[in-house]
Amino acid sequence: MKISIPRDSVTQIMNDYSCSEEEATKAYLDAQDKAGEASKAFLDQKFGPSKKSAAQPAPAIYTPTEIKKHLDKFVIGQEKYKKRLSIAAAYHFAMIKHLGEHPDDKTVKRFRKKNTITSGPSGSGKTYCVEVLGDLLQVPTLIIDATDYTEAGYVGKSADDMIRELIDMAPGHNREEQARFITKYGGLIFVDEIDKKAKDTGAGGYDISREGFQRSVLKLIERKLVPINNPLSAASQIQEAIDRQRGKKTDKQESMISTENILFILGGSFERPGDNLESIVKKRLQHKGRVQEDGSIVIKGFTADKDKTGKDQLRNYYKEAEAEDYVKFGLLPELIGRSPIRTFVNLLSKNDLIRIMQATEDSILNQYKLEFSLFDIDVEFADEAVEYVAEISENRKTGARALVSAWENILTDFQFELPGSNFTKLEVVRELCERPKDVLLKMLEKSPFVDFAENFRKEYGIELILDEDVQDYVEQYARRENMQVSRSLKKLLFGASALNYMDVKGPYKITREMLEDRKYFDNLFAGWHEKQRNRSES
Repeated sequence: MKISIPRDSVTQIMNDYSCSEEEATKAYLDAQDKAGEASKAFLDQKFGPSKKSAAQPAPAIYTPTEIKKHLDKFVIGQEKYKKRLSIAAAYHFAMIKHLGEHPDDKTVKRFRKKNTITSGPSGSGKTYCVEVLGDLLQVPTLIIDATDYTEAGYVGKSADDMIRELIDMAPGHNREEQARFITKYGGLIFVDEIDKKAKDTGAGGYDISREGFQRSVLKLIERKLVPINNPLSAASQIQEAIDRQRGKKTDKQESMISTENILFILGGSFERPGDNLESIVKKRLQHKGRVQEDGSIVIKGFTADKDKTGKDQLRNYYKEAEAEDYVKFGLLPELIGRSPIRTFVNLLSKNDLIRIMQATEDSILNQYKLEFSLFDIDVEFADEAVEYVAEISENRKTGARALVSAWENILTDFQFELPGSNFTKLEVVRELCERPKDVLLKMLEKSPFVDFAENFRKEYGIELILDEDVQDYVEQYARRENMQVSRSLKKLLFGASALNYMDVKGPYKITREMLEDRKYFDNLFAGWHEKQRNRSES
């Protein structure tokens, strides 16, 4: 937390009340606190107690099976990952409840946390699964990108900051209450991209941005007391100086939170040039003579291997990764040792992507249906369209994330043009997905040539003349290249924007020769620029 104290306000207090700068600063902070309390009291009186300050019920405890069933509603496939995650979460929070209700239980002085490390291709559900888990458990859940953090004491966010960020997510009307909630009920932190903090095996020396961060996370996992407020913030330093001036002793324990009840999940793709995790595992298995050679097909992460018979063999080496493989990749042995559960995710197939769109409770198709319905437009997605999007998304190798960009590219113009029009229905078929702009213009009874010319005039203020000869050429090109007419126009006339910088006025006639010469507008601009330079020199 960072507080900015206006210098003018402190000076005004010093002059009005003849007090020292420290006294004026403390008075200013106290006044701000009182003002905040008075404001809250007024709002509570007017609207009733806020949801955040109201008493929070204890989060429910679920069995592993119950958690897994919930995850199944939102996450397709990844059975091993969901099972391991369900076990880790169920037993972690059940143990916290047990120890809270039986503080004198001598059986477990410090319970063994089921911290988890997971590996697998990007976009396969590692992060999303944790998001869904946090929604079910109703405990503070923080998902961070490891690349945003560094070792404590250096520029950037430190590992301790993630604990304070987790506190901010807990219920309560002040940080002390929020911290007590986590101490009592626990929390969940998912450190994504942990592989980006792996030590570069080819580099020597100590790397603060990588190994240093790993050691900081290791301390948190091992149980560490972390200040609730950032000790380096201006507010904390001012308060400490004032307390020291007055000889006031503060109980450090009251301003700290233990990471004891926080479950940590570490995740990453563990992919980098040369020595990604899969290649490390593969080499180890080959060295041990354990590579299967029966030509069997199993799920894999990224690459297809050929066995000695020449058959392609798809294999997921992530699931066979052991502690030594993670260490060889560049993670600290101690960090792997404190993460006893190791699991993996598979690369999503075309069938997985189809199921994600059709069989999950938060399907992206349902979201588009809702969005269009807000403007009284009924949308239906044909199976052939869903299959087409799954195909192109699978080829992009970015998992479920590719679905969003694929659908946005297809539906953006429809979402712009149809609301407010006479259209109340839209059937999304494969042809629409393959040629969205052409289909939309046909629906609007609008020529793609007229549409292109209108948009060019709006963008650059230049009217393009596209006669029948030019239109015939573009249509032939579109058929030959299996491309939309609208997209063919953009490609063939890509360089025409140079006309705007050449100060062209009035109508400009496009000819077939211009389209046949791909560098026509580049050469035209180069010649114009040369003339301008010669004119300025003379």
